[in-house]
Amino acid sequence: MAVDEESLAGLSPAVQQEIGRFIAKLRRRQISSSQDVARKTLEIMRLTVATAASKDISSLIELIKAAGRAIVASSPHELTVGNMVRRVLQIVREETADDGTKGGLSAPTVEGGESTSAGGGGGSGPSLMKLLDAPDTTDYNRQPVKTVKSPILEAINELIDELSHVCSHIAEQAIEHIHANEVILTHGRDHAVEAFLKAAHKKRRFEVIVAETALSGAGRETAVVLADAGISTTLISDAAVFAMMARVNKVIIGAHAVMANGGLIATAGSHLLALAAQHASVPFVACAGLHKLTPIFLSNPEQFNVLLSPQPLLQYDEGLQGVHAPNPAFDLVPPELVSLLVTNIGGNHPSYIYRLLSEYYHQEDHNLFVN
Repeated sequence: MAVDEESLAGLSPAVQQEIGRFIAKLRRRQISSSQDVARKTLEIMRLTVATAASKDISSLIELIKAAGRAIVASSPHELTVGNMVRRVLQIVREETADDGTKGGLSAPTVEGGESTSAGGGGGSGPSLMKLLDAPDTTDYNRQPVKTVKSPILEAINELIDELSHVCSHIAEQAIEHIHANEVILTHGRDHAVEAFLKAAHKKRRFEVIVAETALSGAGRETAVVLADAGISTTLISDAAVFAMMARVNKVIIGAHAVMANGGLIATAGSHLLALAAQHASVPFVACAGLHKLTPIFLSNPEQFNVLLSPQPLLQYDEGLQGVHAPNPAFDLVPPELVSLLVTNIGGNHPSYIYRLLSEYYHQEDHNLFVN
């Protein structure tokens, strides 16, 4: 996925500088939150559009793709980057098709920010007939940029604002899924899950069991946060998950990414958790904002994984020779193990992901490395 520097030649010096800084932070893992990654990507895309000297939409699309390729190639495991680039490309295509008269990509909303798009209970998304229509034939070479640049920038600003409310919109649905006196099992640390459980605690009394999530210990951090919020919390070792599953009513976890088939890339250990939940017939629920939805299909489970330092598993001074100590950051959870995906626009079954993909991404933008 190496990107030729010549492909960035059309970008302004300010954009190239911001891309370089962002890539450096991603490589040093100074930005860990997916929302922060998404927000910074959108800010770069906004700067790209604002400073673009392109005369037609086709050239603008290529500039956006070039900027996106540079970031994606540097950190292919940060799927949120590619997702945000595709969302901006969809904004550009929609504003061009609408001649700047409509509001862009974001799903229709009602007062209070609650979406009425597909999966959110309103059903105002595109019809099945529209999905089966001939592909978009807009001639982007003939469309001038100056007539739609302002609406595009406005739509990107709305998308950035939408990111800041992802966790709160997910949390608003908590009482629909968590009932009184239930026992909830969670794993790892995810801000959306924490907000989800805290919101339910305001109206429900329930117990949360948290797996410690070795080797990172993220589960221990979650347990502390939930206990400080007044939630009855029990911390267990990962080895005790299967034994405890018999008394659990629901498993709720976060996700690093939601794949095109409805599967999840989640914290290492999530696959075993999902298998245990399936064995005990316990619903397995994932909370994830739509910025984590990616149109990519995995060709192998290791394609977007990251091997972390083995230091927590095997100390360097222990003197063991020839011992392989892999420490993967993520697991792939197949869609058949996922009962429900709770997004910021509502709950959806994994089999419904194809509809969300058609709403939020243009088919031509699924692969950013193909012109």
